[in-house]
Amino acid sequence: MDSGPIVSFRLPLRLASRFAVLPLLLLGSCVGAGNANSDEPKAVADTPVCDGQTFGDLERSETVSDGCKAELSAYLPASSDNSTGRLAMLGNEARGDGSLRVFLAGLDAAGAPLSAAAYVGAHVSVRGDAGKFVESGAVLRATGFGALGEGALSLEFVNDYSASMNLADLRVVERIQHDLVAALPPIYEGEVTLFSDEVRVKQAFTTDRNALLAGVQRDEHFERKLTALYDGMGNGLDSLTARSRPARVLMVATDGFENASVAYKKSDIVKGIADDGIFVIMLGALFAKESELASLAGPRGVYFYTPLYADLDDRLNAWMGALAHGAALDIPAGTAQKRPLRLEVAGETVEID
Repeated sequence: MDSGPIVSFRLPLRLASRFAVLPLLLLGSCVGAGNANSDEPKAVADTPVCDGQTFGDLERSETVSDGCKAELSAYLPASSDNSTGRLAMLGNEARGDGSLRVFLAGLDAAGAPLSAAAYVGAHVSVRGDAGKFVESGAVLRATGFGALGEGALSLEFVNDYSASMNLADLRVVERIQHDLVAALPPIYEGEVTLFSDEVRVKQAFTTDRNALLAGVQRDEHFERKLTALYDGMGNGLDSLTARSRPARVLMVATDGFENASVAYKKSDIVKGIADDGIFVIMLGALFAKESELASLAGPRGVYFYTPLYADLDDRLNAWMGALAHGAALDIPAGTAQKRPLRLEVAGETVEID
């Protein structure tokens, strides 16, 4: 595989040193087993938590103090995700010669980013007469993202700026997105959308790395109130689906549940993601529900939940590395027409309808 220069993806020391000591924060077939747990809090509404406030008071509050967040974390669900053992299809495109190019990223069963050698060893199966997938024998060509030499990826960041996201939380989100942009080879364009009870595009789609890095920097002047999660996602999704690049990724960071949207419903979001084949990465903390994160990510996407954003760990770091070092697989024309197909890389699979 022509993978370009191999650069290990690591978070900067300021993050890595913190993450290294923390426990933790869509497809082995198309649905990952992950590390799911109940998303029910370990408290009832009238459980006293801090500053004379109950768990229910804090759930309904626009703001949660840093001190309360620290005490509240003991009552929140454990960290969880569905990222391990996943082969994700970021998009695909039919080529002029009838072949199909598929853009992939993923983690193996041990939670490590799929290697260049794994993509070289990929194979594709077709549906046989008995209804089971059988090896096609087709020779696939693998090209690492670093060697593509063409614009292939559109990346939409949608960030929660509700009042409960404190500056420390926003700083973590900024660093995650900064490090992803810095690690990706120049095959992308990106946009940054912020939301609270209103939605604003901070940085429109651009291929200028410096402009995008500036766009993901936290905005201390954005008015922070409620959580119009669906409006934020809907606006970002509409903008993303209008792009012409074959691989499209939506990354959403939130710490609460929907309570202020007026333009979009959850069903709009879920349908749009499915219809347009968008790969979604949901990051959630505090009162965000694991079941909601999983539902919005969809069967193709991944989600990460952790009580506090400060607790995001190496598994998210691994996924950022997987995206930076993904690959395009070219399936020959004869095989590409025999849908459905099943791709297998290092034991992980994804189906193409």
